[in-house]
Amino acid sequence: MVIETPSCHAYSPELRNPFGYQPSLAAGIIFLILFFLSACTHLFQAIRYRKWWLSLFVLGAGCECLGWIARTAAWKCSYSSSLFTMQIAILIFSPAFTTAGIYIILFRMIPILGKHSSPFPPKLCLFICLGVDIVSLTLQAAGGGLAGKSFHTDTDTRPGTYTMVAGILFQLASTISYSVLMSIVFVRGFAGIKNSRPLRWLSGAVVLAIACMIARGVYRSIELLQGWEGFLNTHQVYMIALDGALMITAVVVLNVCNPEKLLKQASEEKELANLSTTKERSSEEEIKIRTPGSSDKV
Repeated sequence: MVIETPSCHAYSPELRNPFGYQPSLAAGIIFLILFFLSACTHLFQAIRYRKWWLSLFVLGAGCECLGWIARTAAWKCSYSSSLFTMQIAILIFSPAFTTAGIYIILFRMIPILGKHSSPFPPKLCLFICLGVDIVSLTLQAAGGGLAGKSFHTDTDTRPGTYTMVAGILFQLASTISYSVLMSIVFVRGFAGIKNSRPLRWLSGAVVLAIACMIARGVYRSIELLQGWEGFLNTHQVYMIALDGALMITAVVVLNVCNPEKLLKQASEEKELANLSTTKERSSEEEIKIRTPGSSDKV
């Protein structure tokens, strides 16, 4: 039970607060700036390429930014249950937007690599992945609301917490399943990826981003299962390293390796290759037509 203390009371280790520590001001400012810059960059790229699905990365980085705003403010007001609830709820569900964007990347890559690269129709894979993501996002948001309400009223937070955990585990399972599908696609389409520099860069970025998502999902699941006063939840070094650092890596790598730009370059390469192949075949056919037959030889 948290001792009733004014929200912005000077932090004292002797007085328990919702966080279990005083949130780091330096970490808050650094991650706030990084996520803000990433969100702005994603917004610029979405407008430049006029692709609505890139806005998912804007939402992902933008929500991360809001979560870190709450954590930064909590440096001064570390006894605020509202800031605690805000940051944990937002930072738990915001990766769902980034994950949805990553799902679309694979959907866009399959036609370039060839339909043979996917064991399932691309649209079916996309709809299933996005459907699962929406369900997990709903569970996490609902759980966050329940847990926050219980926290404010000093009642049992377990129903809300378990709902959030169910959402995270559901999303983690879908992300792992996506990783398996992605591995199959990359193996089957290895030749296409190997011969295309844009696809090599994009594949590497997606693998890194997904690895960060899975590691972060495992951490969050264990953290919430331990409870609000568990070891992971009350030691912010894990929050900084296994959530903040992993998520900023995931969103920034997709800034550097902009998916739409690389997909466009890969598509243009494929069109040029197909055109070149068509011209070569046409030239070979013309040579065959012009070459005298055996009956014309003396």
